[in-house]
Amino acid sequence: MGSINQATVPETSVSGRRVGIFGGSFNPIHLGHIALAQAAIEQQLVDEVWLLVSPLNPLKVNKTLLPEEERLRLAEKALEGTKGIKASSFEFQLERPSYTWKTLEALEVAYPQHTFSLIIGADNWAIFDRWVKADLIRARYNIYVYPREGSEILPDAEGHMPTAIIDAPLYPFSSTDIRNAIAEGASDEVLATMLPKAIIDDCRRLYASTTMHH
Repeated sequence: MGSINQATVPETSVSGRRVGIFGGSFNPIHLGHIALAQAAIEQQLVDEVWLLVSPLNPLKVNKTLLPEEERLRLAEKALEGTKGIKASSFEFQLERPSYTWKTLEALEVAYPQHTFSLIIGADNWAIFDRWVKADLIRARYNIYVYPREGSEILPDAEGHMPTAIIDAPLYPFSSTDIRNAIAEGASDEVLATMLPKAIIDDCRRLYASTTMHH
């Protein structure tokens, strides 16, 4: 198993790193995701951020979700030359659906030299008590929450607050907005306000067929 793990998670040169785990479908990865990861590093909450691309849930049919390998490849291309942020396929090898607590435990087994923390949005923090084994995650890992439009960061029912709130700007667009913009034939200039330039052409090609006009 070790060899699979080593192949599918970014190599880190230094042991004892504080790694922030930022999971998502990244469909596609955008400038907001990258800025958020950079903010967590700049604020010294973590040394590195691993973007864990979530695999397709076999039970959910989603025509607008690209296969995980394509989303991973886009993320890797978008992050080329970006220090401290890596795209990871770690969840591809885990049982699906992959619960966050299981992913964190599997990461600890594969990378005992690192400490892992969780990066989530305020929208997820608002429903965190509904997550599977929320208490275990809260007890064992730092949780860093970033602001989301319309979601206030409040204590949960038991009065818990996140370990820290990431001071990151609110980005006024989502991956859905980007897919819609591509479907509507947005210019490169418009897309460059949301996407890393390196992946604009790829995103046009890959998402042209997935996006339906509403």
